[in-house]
Amino acid sequence: MQSLIHASISDHLGQLPEQFLKLLSAEFSSSHIVAITDLLPSHLKTAFHEEAARLLQQDAKRRDLTIDSTGGTPRHYQSVGRDVIKEHGTVIPAVFTSPDILAFLAQIADEPLHRVPYEPEEYILNSQNQTGDTHGWHWDDYTYALIWIVEAPDPLSGGRIEYVPQTQWDKDAPRDALNSILQTREVRSRYVEAGTCYLMKASTTLHRIAPLTSNTRRTVVVYTFASEADLSDEAISHETMEAIYNAEIPTIAAE
Repeated sequence: MQSLIHASISDHLGQLPEQFLKLLSAEFSSSHIVAITDLLPSHLKTAFHEEAARLLQQDAKRRDLTIDSTGGTPRHYQSVGRDVIKEHGTVIPAVFTSPDILAFLAQIADEPLHRVPYEPEEYILNSQNQTGDTHGWHWDDYTYALIWIVEAPDPLSGGRIEYVPQTQWDKDAPRDALNSILQTREVRSRYVEAGTCYLMKASTTLHRIAPLTSNTRRTVVVYTFASEADLSDEAISHETMEAIYNAEIPTIAAE
């Protein structure tokens, strides 16, 4: 099945005009974020959304906590971790392992992208579904995040991505760094509709998902990719993932 999905993705991406790719790359270079509307063919997009809905219904766990390493910012949502998705999913894992998607994203980023060397961060499924649900301010461990929007709320019901590019995660004083950035830098906001994904330079872009203002739903699959530099960066750690998924990451659960 994976090989058939990969072949379909390859055929689809091969038909996209080169000018479309150049426009995406130019926007990403200037903004460190870019929305992509045509990453998957329509039949795979439908299968992707159906699989995400099934996984949420069967396997989601509620997460309600604050993360010290990002300055005490909140996480309130349902989530399904990588291992469960890999075991029970087909399309979502195949998108991550697609060599053509990796090459396509590398062209947008203008540098090679790699699968992350830490399996729990490969892909996760998150769903905000209650008033006040949010994925609070944070930076990612690795350079690149690809976020696929499965469900999006009304633009006036929260759930927008808010972000500040070209910022640095100070793990020694995260709260001070967060407050300083939010007081001195412009916070940008963007609405991304369902069926669209966006690529973000996530380790140097402070970002959050604004709290929902009604009982609606924002569901996403988050893929993480590494830059060349990430692969040899010994400063990369995984405090956030370990705090959220501590019972599900084998090396943590065994301690």
